[in-house]
Amino acid sequence: MMTPAHRATYLPYIDGLRAIAVLAVVLFHLAPEALPGGFAGVDVFFVISGFVVMISSLSRGHDAPLTFLCDFLARRFVRILPALVVCLLVTSLASTLWIPASWLSDAIPRTGRLAFFGLSNIELARNANDYFSPVATFNPFTHTWSLAVEEQFYLVVPLLLWGWSRGGRWRLGAVVILAVAAMASGTYAWVVGSQGGAAYYLLVTRFWELATGVVLGWLVGNRESLISGYRPAGEMLVRWTPPVALIALGVAFAFSRPDAFPGRGAWLPVAATVLLITAVHEHGGLRWVGRILSIEPLRRIGELSYSLYLWHWPIFVLFRWTVGLHGPLHMLSALTLSFALAWASRRFVERPFKASLGSYRSRRIIGFGVLAVVIGAFTAQALQKQQHRISPSVVAKGRGDWYPSRALRLRSPAGCSVSPRRVDLSLGWHQTFERVGCPASSSAPRVFVVGDSHALAYGPLFARYAMETGATVTVYNNGGCPLLSLQGSREASPHCAEATDLVIADLLPRLGASDVIFLPSLRLPRYVEQGWVVPDAAVLTQVHGSEAQASRHAASLVAIALLRRLRQAGAHVSIQAPNLLIKAPLFRCADWWTKSNPICRAGTSILREEFEVLRAPVLADLESLARTDEDITIFDPLPSLCPEGTRLCDGFRDGRPLFFDGDHLSAYGNQVIYRAFVASMRAARRVPDDALL
Repeated sequence: MMTPAHRATYLPYIDGLRAIAVLAVVLFHLAPEALPGGFAGVDVFFVISGFVVMISSLSRGHDAPLTFLCDFLARRFVRILPALVVCLLVTSLASTLWIPASWLSDAIPRTGRLAFFGLSNIELARNANDYFSPVATFNPFTHTWSLAVEEQFYLVVPLLLWGWSRGGRWRLGAVVILAVAAMASGTYAWVVGSQGGAAYYLLVTRFWELATGVVLGWLVGNRESLISGYRPAGEMLVRWTPPVALIALGVAFAFSRPDAFPGRGAWLPVAATVLLITAVHEHGGLRWVGRILSIEPLRRIGELSYSLYLWHWPIFVLFRWTVGLHGPLHMLSALTLSFALAWASRRFVERPFKASLGSYRSRRIIGFGVLAVVIGAFTAQALQKQQHRISPSVVAKGRGDWYPSRALRLRSPAGCSVSPRRVDLSLGWHQTFERVGCPASSSAPRVFVVGDSHALAYGPLFARYAMETGATVTVYNNGGCPLLSLQGSREASPHCAEATDLVIADLLPRLGASDVIFLPSLRLPRYVEQGWVVPDAAVLTQVHGSEAQASRHAASLVAIALLRRLRQAGAHVSIQAPNLLIKAPLFRCADWWTKSNPICRAGTSILREEFEVLRAPVLADLESLARTDEDITIFDPLPSLCPEGTRLCDGFRDGRPLFFDGDHLSAYGNQVIYRAFVASMRAARRVPDDALL
């Protein structure tokens, strides 16, 4: 049975310190401007976790290694897993119901599944999603990275604790191994700690913080006094250490900068926590700091800290996705719901499971835990796969209109079919839409497409073109980079320059004189991203400002040389004109519960005159490029999406979306512009009117 030789002493000030740490984290997540360094509360938690693990292990007997390991893991399972599994399952269900699939939410399902196994931090690091980036802010499982770090630490440290418990050489070896590993981790964190998402999320840069807590537990558990052994210097340290530590912790919460973590910035909250625990642990009953940290309100919050940490972040993220997390009413509602769910989790999950599992043998508890994790992960995956059936969102229910990726495979009554065939390049890839089962048309031009994500959004149109004409369409994703966007900064990066060179090297040998090269890209700054709004004035400046004009002029010179390269084989070129932009991401503003969200405030339409003024300089530059060669033409989707004479260009037509977000075509939008695209290919190639019909 999982019962220690004698129960570890309860340390009320630890719960008080937990309360301060979790309140700092919650406040930072709710209103970052109110406590800019509140995220450092996680570093406090790491030290506390290491300290508590060590203190609770001091009284363990000299069991065999396997027994010690099983008992240790069983205690951690009982403490962590019940509330975690319940929270992850509820969050998975809520995400399925209210978070539409999109680029912004793409990492959510996989992060959630891996969170069951304590691996979400690796997924977040792999995607290079910085903890402070919008993608992380809209992922309801981002906060599980710190739990994953702790869980991974718990797989490493128990054998060292067992070695310490043996005493003698075993203890010395355990101390040396832990100290060397901690110093290596701290040094590595200092060197690379501000170089991106991976450094922030991984155990290798956080090990030293948890190990510091373990070492502190070793020291305070085996020495009568750490700071008062020499008088009068010891008395001075006892007197001044608590206020200095509190001030240091306050400074860390108020002034820590994200770019300093988990490197040099983490040392201040870690050091402050060590000093506080040291001082209060030795003199908690006599010192005012110990009494403050042990007051009932802080202890109550500290007891809720784990559940509060689990629940507050998913609640905040779901508010961001739905009604919005803005203004006092929404913030207070989210905060109240977080505390309510934390209390319910503590009352109905943590306590009952702890009471009921305490009588089971350690290995059985571990077996139950592993089974719960596996079942939970598979349940979360099953929920996600059924989103179109169980979600009340019109985006999920009408996915055939919204998602361009859903209309890439076609089959006709005559048995003809089109299915994209993908080929990976050394950087990026291309996919070919080709009709099979029917004879190919000899008069329809083959189309080669190069562009960014907006080129991929034409997928349903390309599939239909291949089906109806028999001509193939080959799409290059260009490493995610635009081509001829006339925004030099977007194409000048080494990555984009390399991707473009590789695409052209692969493309030119394929081209014939009867082919058309189609170049769709985002050629205007966005009014709105999927997660935030860009001010109108900033958008105008990026197009009409003097710097923007100079940048476009330089980009036009580069574009002339590029067009000459593309025309070497005699192929025709069709450049997409700057397409319509909407001021709200449609997929986030289609449901009734999103109407109060600030990102939807501008509405799903734009004045045609306003948009015409915005795009006029860019369109003029593209038309100037087209005049340099009679085989370069412009394809303009705007008349199909917003006909001439229309005052207000709406993102919806008869309740169906023309765009997925603020600028990518939807599947239905592809249908709307299809005939115009066919006519444009005919004009580019000078094919007779009926040849493509």
